[in-house]
Amino acid sequence: MMSTRTTAAALAVIATCALGVTGHAQAAKAEAPKLAYFPKAEVDENFVHHKGMDDTLYTLDHQNGHYIVKTTGREKTLAAETHATFTDILYIVKGSATLVYGGKLVDDITPKTYPDGTPFNETKMAKRIEGGETRRLSVGDVVVIPNGMPHWFTEVSGPFWFFNVKSR
Repeated sequence: MMSTRTTAAALAVIATCALGVTGHAQAAKAEAPKLAYFPKAEVDENFVHHKGMDDTLYTLDHQNGHYIVKTTGREKTLAAETHATFTDILYIVKGSATLVYGGKLVDDITPKTYPDGTPFNETKMAKRIEGGETRRLSVGDVVVIPNGMPHWFTEVSGPFWFFNVKSR
């Protein structure tokens, strides 16, 4: 795994990216959000015991500067996707995978609703991407995937774990 100093530095990069992507500054008179702290044991537990492919550590909608911090993992290639409003800021913490990005989603498999009946509007999913470019991702890499850009993790050497800050 990585040192606490390396992890702290990486999270600082992710937070800086999230603030830059959202472009929202806190107003002087508004109540600022409280610090959120997650000890390593809790983070590791979140990666290991997630339901499906990711689990949320933290969500904030302060002055419409909405972002979500997730622990995300892949054991194999799953659906390709694109997000309507969220930009994904990823920091790879374990394993490796090939990121296919750009191009076009092919063979739509987007569900109409979540299991609870909520419309599934933010993410479009497909069996694959046609065209696009590739980049191999491994431990320590940071990547920013703008909203609207198709992306897909293939050739997964896992477990492939990453922090995903979803920012609007």
